[in-house]
Amino acid sequence: MEVLSLATEQFRNLSDAEIAFGPRINVLFGDNAQGKTNLIEAIWLFSGAKSFRGSKDNEMIAFGAETTSLTLRFRDNQREQTAKIQFGGKDKKKVWLNKVPLESQRKLAGSFYAVVFAPAHLSIISEGPKNRRKFLDSAISQINPQYADYLNRYEKVLLQRNCLLKDCYKNPSLRDTIELWDSQLAKIGSILTIYRKDYVSKLNDAAEKIYQGLSQNKERIAVSYSSTVFGEEEKINVYEDSVIEKYFQALSEHLEEDIRAGMTSVGVQRDDIEVMIDGYSAKTYGSQGQKRSCALTLKLAEASLLHSITGENPVILLDDVMSELDAHRQDYILNHVKNDQVFITCCDISNALRLKQGQVFHLENGTVSQQTQK
Repeated sequence: MEVLSLATEQFRNLSDAEIAFGPRINVLFGDNAQGKTNLIEAIWLFSGAKSFRGSKDNEMIAFGAETTSLTLRFRDNQREQTAKIQFGGKDKKKVWLNKVPLESQRKLAGSFYAVVFAPAHLSIISEGPKNRRKFLDSAISQINPQYADYLNRYEKVLLQRNCLLKDCYKNPSLRDTIELWDSQLAKIGSILTIYRKDYVSKLNDAAEKIYQGLSQNKERIAVSYSSTVFGEEEKINVYEDSVIEKYFQALSEHLEEDIRAGMTSVGVQRDDIEVMIDGYSAKTYGSQGQKRSCALTLKLAEASLLHSITGENPVILLDDVMSELDAHRQDYILNHVKNDQVFITCCDISNALRLKQGQVFHLENGTVSQQTQK
């Protein structure tokens, strides 16, 4: 997978322009607030995911403008393609792939693959389960876009059940209708659990090898899926009645508790990923350096799985993370992604100049200019 060019129109502070990139390392340097992360964000949107910064669509439109559009030319293993995203104003978001309209931005998933790592992704390790579920859902959705559809359906049913739980507290006669929603949650939740457990098992295998390299064989990492419905040792890899029944039973057993709380206490929306270093929780006992290495490991493992499952090398987007790493970890990352197209943002030009065989771009006030390395 290779980004050939990106054209921006009224996107954040970026000047309207079309920028051509190199096939391997592309370094984006400049002072803070000049547009480096904006450019990374623009590329990331073509993966079919939302902004990794949590931004809403209207926040990505240039100040004083009503609409914005982005056009990405990219090449996969088979051909060159063009995708376009346009949003803002009164019209709904419009998305095209090779001039063919798509239903939504999410439908770009599976066409363009990318992995992004930014300082905020340290939250995967250091903060709560929501951040780890978000990482997991995003990673699986790229490999299997149908997963995102199942997740969307599950969230809609869950919202209906939670609303009903609140009403049941005031009107107990409504509790008989909860079984209808439980049945739907059990069916879709079982599918999502199978996807997640399978992915985390493969993620663990990839992460073990990567972390050994990052830690220079001094520590070992283990990644596992923690379900609120199924035991850790249960092999949930086939969609069958017994799996659905166990999920349904778990919802039923927690019904009284859920009514009192006004929310659903078990299910994939409450599950977690456990990341351990030498048998100890990385979140609880890991140092800042270890947490950073664990988060980086998960992202590099995500990229490895994307390649092994799809056959495509994803575009790697590293936003302001190299400066936080020592020379060994920097060299390990660059060696690990040497066959991928990589975008790296940094403030210091000296970080850029140590990268060989790369192209360097300077950003100032949203304007991108290519630099010649001496």
